[in-house]
Amino acid sequence: MIKRRIAGLMCVFLAVFLFLSASVAYYQLVKGPGLAREAAAMRNKKIEIKEWSRGEIYDRNYLLLTGSTASTALYCLPRDIKASSMPSTEDQRIAEAAKILSACLDHTESTEIRLKLEQANAAGGSIIRIASDLEQQEIQAINDSGLIGVIAAPVLKRYREDGFCAHLLGYVGKGEDSSGKAGLEKLYNDILEGSQTGQEIVSVQDARGITIQGLMFRMRQEQDKEKSCLVLTIDSRVQELVEKAMNGKVAKGAVVVLDVNSKEVLAMASRPTFNPYADIEQIIIEDGRSTLINRALSRYHPGSIFKILVASAALEEKAVELEDKFFCSGSYEFSQDLSISCWKEEGHGKLSFPEAFAMSCNPSFIEIGLRLNRNRLLDYVEKFHITDETLLGYNSDRDYSYVNIEPGKPALANACLGQQGVMLTPLQIASLIATIADNGQWAAPSLVQYSINKQGIKTSLGTADKEQVISEKTARIVQDLMIKTVNDGTGKTAALKTVQAAGKTATSQEGIVTDGDEEREVLNTWFAGFFPADKPRWAIVVMVEDGTSGAADAAPVFKEIANGMLDIL
Repeated sequence: MIKRRIAGLMCVFLAVFLFLSASVAYYQLVKGPGLAREAAAMRNKKIEIKEWSRGEIYDRNYLLLTGSTASTALYCLPRDIKASSMPSTEDQRIAEAAKILSACLDHTESTEIRLKLEQANAAGGSIIRIASDLEQQEIQAINDSGLIGVIAAPVLKRYREDGFCAHLLGYVGKGEDSSGKAGLEKLYNDILEGSQTGQEIVSVQDARGITIQGLMFRMRQEQDKEKSCLVLTIDSRVQELVEKAMNGKVAKGAVVVLDVNSKEVLAMASRPTFNPYADIEQIIIEDGRSTLINRALSRYHPGSIFKILVASAALEEKAVELEDKFFCSGSYEFSQDLSISCWKEEGHGKLSFPEAFAMSCNPSFIEIGLRLNRNRLLDYVEKFHITDETLLGYNSDRDYSYVNIEPGKPALANACLGQQGVMLTPLQIASLIATIADNGQWAAPSLVQYSINKQGIKTSLGTADKEQVISEKTARIVQDLMIKTVNDGTGKTAALKTVQAAGKTATSQEGIVTDGDEEREVLNTWFAGFFPADKPRWAIVVMVEDGTSGAADAAPVFKEIANGMLDIL
């Protein structure tokens, strides 16, 4: 029975095929030449609805970091623009259309619109985008204008105008030059440029170049377009938390969030930020590139954060024990003419090593550093890779950081306090924190997971192999010291609502500036920590330029971000 049914169906299909073949042959003989020529001559005018033909950049969850927002734009077909009362000549028609559209658009001169229309018309009359970010009243005016050959339709914006992730993403050139000029856009320009999504506005024209009525503007999605892309380690949810916290509390500074285990960058932000659509040259003129600097990758004195490395080295080398006692009178005296003060002018008095760490006592750490000595401290600078500039997927164009300790006790003392001779980036500090939180295992941080080029070839960057740089025992002791700092020391303002946090505050001296008739000291303030303390998952470093103290400026930012992460992750 089944075989007979199949045979029957085959006969039906064969009959239909023969009928269609005969029909096609008839039309080719009788009417085919004209129809074939007309179909061959028929062509499309089209324009992508995204701003630039570039591959997209995604976060770790494949959420868009570029092309994630839309606005309304004005699209035109220059050869088809007309209205019932318009002059008949082409030049007059375009000039009149420019005047009408200028009246519809609040901030665009008619001469600018006319030039764009004339250039597009001379180039073959393709669809062009005249203006973006239309207001509702502008859209209504265009719809009410009576013009044929114009439409208000979506455009996919490449960037957010609030500066979200701007220092990492970078920006592209203006006008016809859409190549990457900064950030990931520049580093991966060869992969990202020229990639199309297939989301287009299309106009169908006949052999005479006349637009077919009803097909003047239509949306089309082609699935076979080449789609190159870049996939980052960034978690856009965490990035949002970081940027929101910075908007409210950090005028100048940086934040880095690392995954403790993988060493992947989950968020990285710098303030002030910038609008990628702004006039970049004007920004440079106004502030000398300060706004464009990615402070997360710029060097600073780390201040007392560097005591984490000093404590780790001293414990590993048995230059200090937990039971050791110190006395702080308010300064460390090298001679009658040379001393280094503690941040607590009256001194801390007698205190244990854990208390010296938690209270960030300068004289105590100078003594610890002198016990350790210069050469052994420099050995641990190398072991921790603290000056390593590596960020997998994001190549730095120069070396920013260094630890240069001159011979002599005062130079070593200043270095132990993270001042003279020590310049590190917030990312490198985050790497240090992640190493301690990961029980002494270091690996280079990463920013890019993989890329896909226009040929569909996927290139994975992966993560670096881990290296045990200090013993697990020492790392766990330092973790406990950082917990004590949050519970009993200078880091109390970083305490979290549901889990235990661990960290270290710092305030680094950057020099004296004159404000009016008065001089004041410029301080950069820090908090660097990890959480949950019992099973570390995330490391966060906050640096605030021109602040008052790490406890007042940076620790509350850490707290806000960490609490937010606990809510969403």
